[in-house]
Amino acid sequence: MTTIMTIRRNAERTTHAVLLLATALPWAAAPALAQAPGVLPAPAPSAAPDAAAVAATAAAPGSAASVGRAPVASPTAVLTLEAAIARALERSEAVLLAAGGREVAAARLREARAFSNPTLVVDAEDVFGEGQFAGFDSGETTVALQQPLPLGGVRGARIRGARAGASLADVEAMLAARELRRDVTIAYAEAVAAERLAALGRERARIGTESLAAVSRRFAAGLESDLQRARAEVETSGLQAAARRASAEVAARRRALAALWRGEPAVEPLDEAWFDGPRNSAAEAAAGPLAVDGHPRLARARLAVERARAALEEARATRFGNAQATIGTRSYGGEPADGNRAMVLGLQLPLPLWNRNVAGIAEARAALASAEFDVERAARALAAEREAAAAELDAALVEVEALVSQGLPAAVSAARLAAQGYDAGRIPLLERLVAERDLTELRERLERARLELRRAEARLESLR
Repeated sequence: MTTIMTIRRNAERTTHAVLLLATALPWAAAPALAQAPGVLPAPAPSAAPDAAAVAATAAAPGSAASVGRAPVASPTAVLTLEAAIARALERSEAVLLAAGGREVAAARLREARAFSNPTLVVDAEDVFGEGQFAGFDSGETTVALQQPLPLGGVRGARIRGARAGASLADVEAMLAARELRRDVTIAYAEAVAAERLAALGRERARIGTESLAAVSRRFAAGLESDLQRARAEVETSGLQAAARRASAEVAARRRALAALWRGEPAVEPLDEAWFDGPRNSAAEAAAGPLAVDGHPRLARARLAVERARAALEEARATRFGNAQATIGTRSYGGEPADGNRAMVLGLQLPLPLWNRNVAGIAEARAALASAEFDVERAARALAAEREAAAAELDAALVEVEALVSQGLPAAVSAARLAAQGYDAGRIPLLERLVAERDLTELRERLERARLELRRAEARLESLR
């Protein structure tokens, strides 16, 4: 009986040691941890496990750790970040609406450049009367065209306003594409992080199940209290529930990503190499000057000022109204003979004596002042957002570097020493499981820090 128990315990130690060595090092932090003293060698990049491999290593089918596991697609085709951005740019409603806005602005510019339509006037006078005016033959018929002529520079101001509106629509389209790229990048990073956190959640559920089993054995041997066993049961239940929520979060994050291109959630695996890769150009931009002069949001505010200024000029010119030129021909009744036709020329000029569009001018002036204040507000808001994003990026960089270079190697080393101590019979199983749990929690911290890093990068990149 003693021999059987010894063999069983040795088999249990060997199994736990293999699981620890298989999952101790996060594949994402392998390059940094390979240089740390006393740390297990990192696996080769080609052997980097995906979410399915981690799940298979962390828990067997039917165990508590496999509860709520989401299906993972074949890793043959990877949906890269640029591919996701291309899908969104092609189908996003924000980009499509911005393109429609550009068409509308171009049509308004064409309309502003066109003159007002002329009016055809046909008059018949002195007809269907009595005496010599009976019938239609003795009447006078006038056929003329009347053309409105804008005065005071109304047409030029209207064209300038429409041209500013067309430029504003172009900037809006550019801004929509930039903000969509930011949103897709953040959603993509959140989806990758959700898959990794789900795998780590399953690992924590496995550790909780093993801890509960160890506590139950000690309770059966009279070495643990009933309160300790109840605490272990509650903790294990919480870990299993957290694993289910994390698996559900994977599907939710993929749906949120697919919503940006108005499609079904992608089944392809995501590019985890991008998530762990080097910082993009926004990291270098964080250390540069916080100049925002070329940002589309500031350009939008300035174009709004130009359009408001053109509207003010138009309001000032509107007080003169429109002149109206008339040209036509008049036919006189009687027998056809030379001289029974004459030209009709006319010009009508409004006199701005009482209504001088004072209210319209005041309203346009107030709109211009508001637009000028909007430029200042936009510049201040951009500068503040860039400073906040740069600070978030710097903090995330510091946290990731600290975890990769110091925290994670120490946790891996502690977990390995605990496994070795358990195999040698120097420490109990619970201490080894505590070391594994600490390692898993640190890996979760690292993934969350990487997610914050990618979020800050995306925000900062959209503010350049």
